[in-house]
Amino acid sequence: MEIAYLIDHAAHIPELARMHFEEWSHLRPGESLETRTARLRSCCGRNSIPTAVVALEGEELLGSALLVAQDLASRPHLTPWLAGIFVKPQHRGQGIGTRLIQRIETEAHSLGTDILYLYTSTTQSLYERLGWSVMERCDYRGTEVVVMSKTLVL
Repeated sequence: MEIAYLIDHAAHIPELARMHFEEWSHLRPGESLETRTARLRSCCGRNSIPTAVVALEGEELLGSALLVAQDLASRPHLTPWLAGIFVKPQHRGQGIGTRLIQRIETEAHSLGTDILYLYTSTTQSLYERLGWSVMERCDYRGTEVVVMSKTLVL
C-alpha cells in the first residue's frame, strides 16, 4: 500500500468525492455531488494547506485524508484541520486510517503547524489511541461531534 498526493492520482477524484458525499452529506445540507467534487479538487495541494492524500493498492483507491485550513464553521479560530479521513469499509481494520492520519500529521508539522484539530462523530477512540485529546463536544448541524486536538511533536 502507498500513501500519495491526490493531485498525482486525480483520476480518483470523482470516486472519492462520491464516497465523501455518501458519508458526510448530512453535515452539508444542500451540497451536491458536483459541489463536493469541486471542493475536493480545490484541496489537491502538495506540501501546502490544503493538501489531500490517498491510500492506494496498485490503482485501487482505499481511502483518503485531508489537511485543510477550516473544517468546522463554528470554530473559525482553530486551524488547521485533519479532515476527510475515510477508508472503504472492506479495508477497515488494517491500519490504513492510522497511516493516513500520521501522513497528514507529518505534512502539517513540516509546514510549521504545532497543533492540529479534527472533529468526529464516530471514531473518537481511534484518535485517542493516536494521541489526540478531546477539547469539547458540540452540536454541528444537528449531529453531536467531538472536537479534538493534537500537539505535533514528531
